[in-house]
Amino acid sequence: MKAPALILALTALVLPIMAHAAPPFAYRMVMTPEEGPVDQAVQARYTPAFTACQDKAQTTLDNADCFVAEFTRQDAALNRAWQAVFPKIAPAQQPLLRAAQRRWIAARDPFCRKESDGFSGGTIAPVLYVNCRVEQTIRRTLWLENLAKG
Repeated sequence: MKAPALILALTALVLPIMAHAAPPFAYRMVMTPEEGPVDQAVQARYTPAFTACQDKAQTTLDNADCFVAEFTRQDAALNRAWQAVFPKIAPAQQPLLRAAQRRWIAARDPFCRKESDGFSGGTIAPVLYVNCRVEQTIRRTLWLENLAKG
């Protein structure tokens, strides 16, 4: 009779832990530290158009414009990665991946606002914000591409 009671007690201990486990397709946002090291996989994804724009930029506003244009390109790459990976996911897992993607989208901008908040009021804050959005989008694209590889 003690065995069923022990099993019940252990189940009561384990269930709350399982409930707090990472959700399926968990993802943690990170940002390249200002002092480095540079993530080569991320750096390799910046487009030649971005590099050319940065080379010509003379003001903070010019830099911000480069990042805004790059965000559009990187967002398109993210959408292509999504279209490639989604059909490869088991049908039962697709709603979980969709929910995870929605969580990521909802978390990205607040994460980037927090990254740039220390510079609010200055001209560099908008650049840091959109730089973060670009980097997070590249990182998520890489994550989706790795997921597609299985």
